[in-house]
Amino acid sequence: MSYENTAMLVDESLCTGCNACTVVCKQLYELPYGIFRTKINRISSGSYPVVKDYFDKRACFHCTDAACVKACPTGACQKDENGLTMINSSLCITCNWCVTNCPFDAVQPNRTNGVIEKCTLCSGRIKADKEPFCAEVCTTRAVKFGTRREMLKLGRKRVGELKDQGYTNAYIYGEQELNGLKVLTVLTDKPENYNLPSNPKIPMSLQVWKYIPFKPLMFAVGGLALSFNAIHTRKIKNLQEKNKKDKGGK
Repeated sequence: MSYENTAMLVDESLCTGCNACTVVCKQLYELPYGIFRTKINRISSGSYPVVKDYFDKRACFHCTDAACVKACPTGACQKDENGLTMINSSLCITCNWCVTNCPFDAVQPNRTNGVIEKCTLCSGRIKADKEPFCAEVCTTRAVKFGTRREMLKLGRKRVGELKDQGYTNAYIYGEQELNGLKVLTVLTDKPENYNLPSNPKIPMSLQVWKYIPFKPLMFAVGGLALSFNAIHTRKIKNLQEKNKKDKGGK
């Protein structure tokens, strides 16, 4: 299977909210309390007596046109050779611009470790010809992994089945959004009901950045703030490394 053409399909209609994906991700990537690379949200829509509950697996969608990459001032947030959105922690100064510009709230600052956390789609496992952890542990097979063509085929088939069952708004999210997402999602209702933007766009601030006439001044002012943040981040990283060495020496 070509790594470059791989994609994930999340079928929200099959998700039971068991959180197996959340648990395995937190454990294996050693994420601290309150920090998630993937998370299951329970969403209620409507009003009594007609209330619908949805489960939404939220993580980085690995957008083709990624706002976080455009926003990053140091190049730490970048696309790898196969189109996945990655963060190089050695370049990251935790300025949080990727966090504030992500239209999906899929990026989190981890102040404990002085890094930014997001789903990598378990890129190391994919390169080793294995599924991402969340696909492997999903109890209902709501999460699948394969080539993008295969995932689109499965997604379209599932949407057809859901529409036959009366879910008239069933939809594949990610086929076209932001020029295509690496993580495709089968929704049973409109994206808004899953707290997803129906037409996600790169924030206007990033679109007009190249037309701003006073960039040097803005860089100078912003650079002072970023330098302070970088020093603070480096102190945290150095302290963390020292603690690891101390523990290893005991």
